[in-house]
Amino acid sequence: MTSNPSPMLPDPPSPQVLRKLGIQDGELRVITTEEVWWRVHRTDGDHVLAWSEMRTYGPLLRFDPHALPLGNDPTGRGVWYGASTPGVALAEAFQVDRTIDRECDRPYLTGLSFTRPITVLDVATDSDGAWATRTGGNFALSTGQHAVTQQWARHVVEAFPDLDGLRYNSRFAGAPCLALFTPAGAAMPVRPALSLPLSHPDLSSRITGAAKRLGYLVV
Repeated sequence: MTSNPSPMLPDPPSPQVLRKLGIQDGELRVITTEEVWWRVHRTDGDHVLAWSEMRTYGPLLRFDPHALPLGNDPTGRGVWYGASTPGVALAEAFQVDRTIDRECDRPYLTGLSFTRPITVLDVATDSDGAWATRTGGNFALSTGQHAVTQQWARHVVEAFPDLDGLRYNSRFAGAPCLALFTPAGAAMPVRPALSLPLSHPDLSSRITGAAKRLGYLVV
């Protein structure tokens, strides 16, 4: 087991131990086809992905399950991140410099509903269960260092290969987010429920309100 750079979140048990511990009632969450989930994504520049496309290059973000070292995962493991509200999607997308840039790389806000119910491991604070604690971790999965949370994601994917993904809390907005894995790729719709550039006038008040709540700038 590798050394742990975060005293707040322990390294995960092995995939074999996680599989033995299993997932109990209340630790799963079903995302229905009526729910709309949101993401902000670039449509210009290098390494652009479609709004429904899973990223197989990594690890880069919190729950990337990609094998090390950084690069294209040789097993083809993918990840897709979504947020429960447009405001949360904005908070996550512009967390680095806390400035919502409506023009650079032509970012879009896209909302979608899945074509089938998806089943995710619920490690958010409002979960009916406490899977992370029961398996030796804690709810810092939503806030811990990426090197540790990525290791948890890799072990979860190996232990539960049919699992659609994880539900967790946004570090910057608090509300639920999704990190979906390869099995959920088949549940992506052909068309989104809504997709507009951040520069669209209809999004102006929503972006201004989100920026005010978060303390972000808007350019």
